[in-house]
Amino acid sequence: MIKDKLSNASLYDSVHPLFKAAFKWLAENGKPETPDGRLQLDGDRLVAIPQHYDTHAFDSRKFEVHKKYIDIQYVVSGAEKIYLGDPEEMTTAIPFNEAKDIAFLDGRGPAVNLNAGEFMIIWPHEAHEPCADPGLAAVPVHKIIIKVAV
Repeated sequence: MIKDKLSNASLYDSVHPLFKAAFKWLAENGKPETPDGRLQLDGDRLVAIPQHYDTHAFDSRKFEVHKKYIDIQYVVSGAEKIYLGDPEEMTTAIPFNEAKDIAFLDGRGPAVNLNAGEFMIIWPHEAHEPCADPGLAAVPVHKIIIKVAV
């Protein structure tokens, strides 16, 4: 996991061949007016998913893992907690779906706060539960997830 501010994103350009394009797109399009949807930036290799939602209470059965994609989760507005954990220390809640590139696990892990203007890079081997309440109540969030093919 890497957490940083979008203003520092160029530090990570060399980590993956598609990161430079991903962060460039976020810098140009990660605005409050960016509508929800699914945008193919480079075919299936680089996909942006802008979304609006209210955070939810932590649910130990909602840790997710992927195989095909790295997540770059960028908060445009609002704040949330993202829980992280080791999938080898968790049990399967919903088996892996190849078509959707996702499985859900039941487990525990520490929480990391993600605030407006910050991003988190989550690798496929890291279980994560995003969208959790940053405090005692739900808050509205505008987030963009960039899916980067491994």
